[in-house]
Amino acid sequence: MSAPIFTRTRSGFTSTFTNFHRPQVTPASQEPQQSTTRIFADDPFRARFGHKLPTGLRQEARGMQWRTFVSTYAPATDLRIQFTDITKLRGSHLRYTADITRTDGAGRTTETREIVASGPISACTNLLADMGRRIEIHSFHQFEIFEATVTFIYAGNNNKKHWAMGFGGTPEQSAAAAMASAAELIYG
Repeated sequence: MSAPIFTRTRSGFTSTFTNFHRPQVTPASQEPQQSTTRIFADDPFRARFGHKLPTGLRQEARGMQWRTFVSTYAPATDLRIQFTDITKLRGSHLRYTADITRTDGAGRTTETREIVASGPISACTNLLADMGRRIEIHSFHQFEIFEATVTFIYAGNNNKKHWAMGFGGTPEQSAAAAMASAAELIYG
């Protein structure tokens, strides 16, 4: 389509023709295009919270949906440890008061125990060992996410090793949740 455009000059009028062309529409190809951006499906935790999982856990969790990831590494446990009080003692020792909740066929029972330890992992390790669930930690990772903390541990006993995850409002609660998850995954 052409339309004349008139321009005024000193000597008079001149005309210019401008052609307008409508771009041709090409049909969409039937083959999907390869995306150049990487989707974080390789790391479900990074896709959700922006932190990379520890290397070994990232390899195990590659391609998992979030729900599958949580049910695999933070299953519902029959044993829960929750710290109700932490008191600083002399040196590097702390007194932990913990509520231990067990769920079995008879129902739910809660008992309170006190233990002196150098940190929450040491306290949980001793509490779990007293209940017949000895756990050794091979790798420990903790991140703050928003107003909470998440702990990843690679734990085991003599023959079994497993990654576990725990969320908590504090680093201590997160570590206790991860230790309880590890005990559940190793001992069932």
